[in-house]
Amino acid sequence: MPTLDLPALTDRRHVSSSFGDTWRFPLLCFLLLIAIGYNIFLSVVITPIDTDSSPFIVFWLISFLPYLAACILILTTRAPVGRRRWREIALILVGALVLRAQLVHQDPNLSHDSWRYLWDARVTLNGFSPYVYPPNHPLFLHLRDFLYSNSRFRGSPTIYPPAAQGFYLFSYLLAPGNLVVLKCIFILCDLVSTAALALLLLRKGMDPARCMLYAWCPLPIIEYAIQGHLDALMITFILLTIVCAQSSRKGARILTGFLLAIATMTKLYPLLLLVVVWRGRRDWGLLVTFLVTIVVSYIPYLILGNGQILGFFATYASEVGATNGGPLALFLHWISVQTGMPLQVTYIVDLLLVGSVSLWIWRRRLQERLSMEAALLILFGVIFLISTHVFPWYLSVLLLGIALLIEAPWTRARGWSSRGLAMIALWYLCVTSILGYILANASDWTWYYLAVYGVTLLLLGLAVLLAFLRRRSDRRAQNLLAH
Repeated sequence: MPTLDLPALTDRRHVSSSFGDTWRFPLLCFLLLIAIGYNIFLSVVITPIDTDSSPFIVFWLISFLPYLAACILILTTRAPVGRRRWREIALILVGALVLRAQLVHQDPNLSHDSWRYLWDARVTLNGFSPYVYPPNHPLFLHLRDFLYSNSRFRGSPTIYPPAAQGFYLFSYLLAPGNLVVLKCIFILCDLVSTAALALLLLRKGMDPARCMLYAWCPLPIIEYAIQGHLDALMITFILLTIVCAQSSRKGARILTGFLLAIATMTKLYPLLLLVVVWRGRRDWGLLVTFLVTIVVSYIPYLILGNGQILGFFATYASEVGATNGGPLALFLHWISVQTGMPLQVTYIVDLLLVGSVSLWIWRRRLQERLSMEAALLILFGVIFLISTHVFPWYLSVLLLGIALLIEAPWTRARGWSSRGLAMIALWYLCVTSILGYILANASDWTWYYLAVYGVTLLLLGLAVLLAFLRRRSDRRAQNLLAH
């Protein structure tokens, strides 16, 4: 049976050889220098938080140009071998570090979330559960300072799971109230993610320099180095889970369950990756480790909070009608408003969609007809489709699958590629999603939905149509050969 897997490095007839051999590394150095210089400019023009961020967003969009040029260079030239390969990987890692280190000292200018991370750590260290007590509780009057004043949702308990809380605590113990230290931890995680992505690419027989699609992307650079969002942690543990799940070493399955549990306890939706890595009845060790790790991580907060561990999560997840919701969430909300359909129907539709897709993926994975990377993109794509909130930093995780699956959308030999077109669509979504910041306080997001969601869904629809036509053409050819 055919499998949905990754393109081999040898199947790249469109790749230039002599040009890449001579100019690839010098051009990468040149483009990195441009990006570093532009980061200096970004740090100068950064707008203060809670002010009009439109100028900064425009400058941020421009920063994607050298990044896209570097990615095109990597994707259209032949990968070096031997020492030159490792020299290139070193350049990408150093570039990822420098591009983030340049901005880490900047205070967040688009989000207050990272201040809340440190506040949660302070509450925990004072013997209270952040899942029970909101920041404005009278118990914390003596704790209020700049962390409190910079936090938001002060009337709501936290939504961040225990593994995330553990990293907040670690940072707070290293340097109480120091946001730069916390963001440095996120930067370190991003470097681990880049190295793990390069390793995955190498194992697949692909150019490991494709890890640049994540490492040099201005989306995670700005969102994690300046804004300090915790998704950097989740991405690291997702990648480590995938690396470990593909290992045949003794104990790898137990470690896979542990790493997946940590990813889930950083942000809850990686839970769905269980259908990607679990092999069924042969794999009870992974499942037991996964469940035990989750239970153990919640025990301290069960004790502190007298059993309360969900905090603000249920309310946050049910905020139907938010302007930055996923396309299906927005559509179902519109149907509900027009017809009076109960919100419970929306939840049932979401559950049926996630459940059916998860079951399909699990069966395909058991039959070895779907790669882990493709399954990750499908699962997370469905999550973002139905999510009541889709912030730009959420979408950074899609870059992992894009780096592993992207190919030329068209070649002379094969014509149009449905997978290549689909990856371009998701890449476009990641880049253009930052336009939502311009509309943060607007009530009408119509142009955003058309320019971002509309174009993305159109390209994905064309990709599906191409795949259908290609499959039908292949079946006709097989039938002709059979007769």
